[in-house]
Amino acid sequence: MKYPILQMNNEQELEVKKFNQNEKIHLETINCIICKSANYKILYTNDRYGINQQTVMCNSCGFVYSNPRMSEESLDYFYSSNLYREVYEATNDFEHDFSERIRKVEKNIKINEPNFNKYYPQLFLDFICSLNIDYKTVCEIGCGYGTNLLFFKNIGKEVYGVEPSKTSVKIAIDNQIYIKQGFVNDLENKYDLIVLKHIFEHLYNPLKDLEKIRFHTNKYLFIEVPGNFRRIASIQNAHNFYFTENTLHKIVTKAGFNIISTEHCKETEFIFALYEKTKEKNINFEYSYLNEIKKIKNIYRYDNIRYAITSILKSIGLYSLLLPLRKKILKILNF
Repeated sequence: MKYPILQMNNEQELEVKKFNQNEKIHLETINCIICKSANYKILYTNDRYGINQQTVMCNSCGFVYSNPRMSEESLDYFYSSNLYREVYEATNDFEHDFSERIRKVEKNIKINEPNFNKYYPQLFLDFICSLNIDYKTVCEIGCGYGTNLLFFKNIGKEVYGVEPSKTSVKIAIDNQIYIKQGFVNDLENKYDLIVLKHIFEHLYNPLKDLEKIRFHTNKYLFIEVPGNFRRIASIQNAHNFYFTENTLHKIVTKAGFNIISTEHCKETEFIFALYEKTKEKNINFEYSYLNEIKKIKNIYRYDNIRYAITSILKSIGLYSLLLPLRKKILKILNF
């Protein structure tokens, strides 16, 4: 099945073409990281940019992941070269992009009750603050330009960050946000709270990385990831894994963390989860594999019907006019 491709500018299309032909990018086949099964169903053969990337569902437990996926060396090259942002962000003016983001971070932040009906940049902070946890130091892994760290800094926390992209690190440092080039393996000190905001789905080996993260957190781990609720999260070649709350908790608790709280945004379906480090590992989080498989199959069927209707409406030039009709059709079909 082909995944719908976004409308892109000429520069993006060129980058995608170069990526698909790049001899430095190597793919490898893996088994499901939850149940170790090699039995899977192919969902899509490309991502939303037209990059050749196969997405599958495990036929044994329902976990959705990329297979084959980029090798560890290819991932290092992909992120450190800044190719990731050149393809995804549709701009080469990263300084301007950062300036726009930093302008939106208020210096005198007012903490609000989190509203999970609609996504907004401060939602992750409102969620964490609503749980009344005690922490002073924060480290974000894969912190980009350091924009998220500004939220914590502006409420009085000590902030640190690691980021693989040389370009992003330089921009952050030039703007007095002192982060270090690196990733999970480059963590050195211990922090009260470690943040993985749209990073966990990119990890090469989540369980191995969580062991390292567990050692470097004094107390807490916050994860924000795209979730699979009414639809499968947007397919990107950089996403190695696609989570429901079940599959996310299964992996994180196995690494030695307890669930404090989990929510999801209804608009974007992003999952927000806060965990606490435990003394013992291998906490057994149970869910029904059969129910998970059924859920993913239903979501996949919904997505494909939605894509088919959208394609038809666009082909006859009536997408905007008849969009409400698509919603009614999906409702009739019990989606």
